[in-house]
Amino acid sequence: MAEMSLEETESTPPLNREPREPGTMEFEEVTSTAAVMAPAPSADVAPLSAAVQQRINRAATVEHLAARRALPELSASDPEVKKKLSELRTELTLLVTDLRWGGQSTKETAERTIPLLNLGPLQQWIPLLVPTILEIDRAGDLVPVWINIIEQEDPVDLPSDANPAETIIGRARRIAILMLGYYKTAEISELLGKLATDSRSSLYATRSLVKQATVAAMKALAVALRDSEGWAKVDVIDAFAIINQPRFYEIMLASGLDHANGLESYIAAPLFRTIPLENYLRGGDNVVPRLTQQAALVVSQVLQESMNNAGGTSLPLIFEHDLPALTTALFEGAKSTQYWQLVIALHRLGLLLGRYWAEISRGTIQNQRFVQQIYACLPMMPEIEHWMNITGRDVLWEALSYQEESFFPIIKILGELHDPRTSQALIARLDTTTQLADRQHAILLGQICDMLVQLGDRRAVGSIRELVKRTVNIDARAMRGKRRDNLPVGDADIPGSIVYGAAIRTFAQFGDRSTLDFILRATNDFDPYVRTQALEALKSIDSQGEDASTRMVVREALNDPRDTVVRVACQLITQYHDVESVASLRILAETRPEFAAAVQETLRQLV
Repeated sequence: MAEMSLEETESTPPLNREPREPGTMEFEEVTSTAAVMAPAPSADVAPLSAAVQQRINRAATVEHLAARRALPELSASDPEVKKKLSELRTELTLLVTDLRWGGQSTKETAERTIPLLNLGPLQQWIPLLVPTILEIDRAGDLVPVWINIIEQEDPVDLPSDANPAETIIGRARRIAILMLGYYKTAEISELLGKLATDSRSSLYATRSLVKQATVAAMKALAVALRDSEGWAKVDVIDAFAIINQPRFYEIMLASGLDHANGLESYIAAPLFRTIPLENYLRGGDNVVPRLTQQAALVVSQVLQESMNNAGGTSLPLIFEHDLPALTTALFEGAKSTQYWQLVIALHRLGLLLGRYWAEISRGTIQNQRFVQQIYACLPMMPEIEHWMNITGRDVLWEALSYQEESFFPIIKILGELHDPRTSQALIARLDTTTQLADRQHAILLGQICDMLVQLGDRRAVGSIRELVKRTVNIDARAMRGKRRDNLPVGDADIPGSIVYGAAIRTFAQFGDRSTLDFILRATNDFDPYVRTQALEALKSIDSQGEDASTRMVVREALNDPRDTVVRVACQLITQYHDVESVASLRILAETRPEFAAAVQETLRQLV
């Protein structure tokens, strides 16, 4: 996370009493607040549509990744920077004067302030800009102005890869949020807490709450931890990690990984660095089971990331802890509690130790920070491996029978352990599925199909065929007109498309020619995603175009409304060396000039 604080954080003194229950907190006032009032936060708005939420998530991802990139620091002594700050100081001082004594409205002041803050890349200017503004307005006259700016919206018509924080209003909104951190009232803390649950503002609202360091701010962060999702959850956890007080460890650990939306690695890192996880991994009467389970999930995520970074120049995160102590705690906890999360963490630990030991043996890793910790863990591994092959597997299979959320992570580990029962469990899951619940359910089924391919179990072909018959109305879909565009976000047919496409992809990877009719039929589906999957599958199912029906379907695909489908069809015609398609290709080039280059290249290879 890019450094957002502008000066040393003022930590709230620790309390002299423990939480009443693990994972909960008590607060008492320990700081005074400035006499600056803020308007009450606006009422909750209606839930956003799926399309709008997807756009917000995409923009938040662009912004957060940009904030993590290192930029050169600006120097306040640089002549150009010095000039800009001097001009800002003059203009903003006049605005404060006009607002306080000249009768200028809050709205007009906000309108005049916004362009003044448009100085350049936000992350570069924050360390200089915010202290300059604070110097001018320590009394908080501009607080209503900052709130007015915050209530305005980021631009909605930006390109998908654009950073909303680098627009004129975007910069102003984020600077305004940071400025609120210097005015310590309960009302402002509540407003910042609401902003902390929104990924469009959470990166800055959480830093302002840390800056406030009041009881009200800590309460707002605790509520935001409960309510936030995705990038907002990442920012809230980062904020608690900056505070780094033991009284918050349990709520961080208990709910930190909830609603992470695929960002678990960004959350696991600060949890791993901040919390003494060994205290929770061992379990025991004084540790709530969920804390042990969540600690194991954090370690599992860090182990996975450290495996991916093995051999890099930077120190993998797992080695920032005492690895032998972590290994001991994991194994003791697994033996005493037998939670599946601990078993998975142990498995990943074994993979990491095996990989690093192999690299050490070959001499490719000589860094003693790695070598000493790996050597210290090796004596424990024979006992751990023996336990994993007997008790560990039994723990995983038992969890499969009563914990739905554990199915995929457990089945993945069992596959890696080459347990012969894994394929049977996956196929049984397909055979018992009678309808699709939602998009996530469909994605899970697609992952099962992919895993069956990895296991090489061709018995899955029949089960997957039947799954599609039960859950996807193929006939009705084929009767609908072919779409040019993808289905809109939230469309009810998306789960069916996911499963249909996964089945086609699985059959292609198996190279099962008995599924050719199934795939040819899919080329008439109304969804361009499914049609594209079907044509791609023909490259391997009928690699030579031996079946006359295949060649006919490919020629018809030249008329498809979706550009991607047409391009795949051109590739297949080249692969089949189908000279009978020449006339159709020339018609395509005449009627759709955008394909002229692709057609010319295809014709060149045919004749």
